Amino acid sequence: MRSIVVALLLSTLALSGCKRKELEAALAEANKKLEATQAELGAEQGKNKKLTEEKQTLEEKITELEGQIQRLSNEIKVLEEQNADLARKAGATQDELKALRAEKAKRMAELQVYKDLFGKLKALVDAGTIQVEFRKGRLVVKLASSILFDSGKTELKPEGQTALGSLAAALKSLNDREFLVAGHTDNVPIKTAKFKNNWDLSTARAVEVVQFLITQGMTSSNIGAAGYGENDPVADNANEDGKAQNRRIEVILMPLLGDIPELKAMLTSGKS
Repeated sequence: MRSIVVALLLSTLALSGCKRKELEAALAEANKKLEATQAELGAEQGKNKKLTEEKQTLEEKITELEGQIQRLSNEIKVLEEQNADLARKAGATQDELKALRAEKAKRMAELQVYKDLFGKLKALVDAGTIQVEFRKGRLVVKLASSILFDSGKTELKPEGQTALGSLAAALKSLNDREFLVAGHTDNVPIKTAKFKNNWDLSTARAVEVVQFLITQGMTSSNIGAAGYGENDPVADNANEDGKAQNRRIEVILMPLLGDIPELKAMLTSGKS
């Protein structure tokens, strides 16, 4: 009888051990799935954060311009008060007022352009089709090369044509402004029968985009193309994500410098 009890006890312990191993295995698998889900969530949150930051870049520029307009308004008010109190300086003050008012009008016009354009591009930004930012003092619309082209090719993919068609619908409303389409690559060398280097590839892609945008209604005299190859990166080429960011097409809204009398006088000095 005692041997039977011992045998039953050992059998129960063995079964308990097996059950424990099964539970531990199930727990490990659950933890593994949880870690994978958390990693995916983190990646998505990173993408959303990046898009939000890029949208905020343009919104911050608008806020900056609004601040500049307010500052100019304050300066105008001060000069108007000075003009009332100091009649003998009216001539000089009026000149300053005129210059400030002209500058304010220019800033307000540029601000309205950014606001209108951002409103038209917002749907494409929210969809992740394009990215909009201010870089080097210029408004830049970025499209990933993967949306537009297959690797090493210059023929626009159907989804690329759709994206550019939507972009052209927004940009062509600015028919008095000039745009530059810039092609960029990563730092991986290319040498084929068609393209001897990344300069060739990036330039050919920029020209292809320009020609397509013109077919979508953009004015040919207001748009140009340039290729930068790998020489203007926006990310580190040391990893694949950075390389993907560097492979891009940018459509740049060229700034309006306006008339600068001093520069004009310098360039024409000494000429009859």
